[in-house]
Amino acid sequence: MKLLDPTHPFFKPLWRRVLTAVLPALWGGVEVLNGSWGWAIMFLGAAAYAAYELLIIYDRSIAEAEAAKQQASVASREGDAE
Repeated sequence: MKLLDPTHPFFKPLWRRVLTAVLPALWGGVEVLNGSWGWAIMFLGAAAYAAYELLIIYDRSIAEAEAAKQQASVASREGDAE
């Protein structure tokens, strides 16, 4: 199980994916201004992870999920034919 599932239908609109990456980054900035470096690193790390999963490799994740679904469909049809 992944920490953040980019194939979930909630993340289909681009604005939700961007907001999911931007909000923790903004809060990390607030924590830097308050001098809470531990919290800042945690929130900035979460923002970086969300940006990577939802913006950088999103298309590849969706393509892999579709291919796996199609392969499972073909395998089940072949199992029914036997």
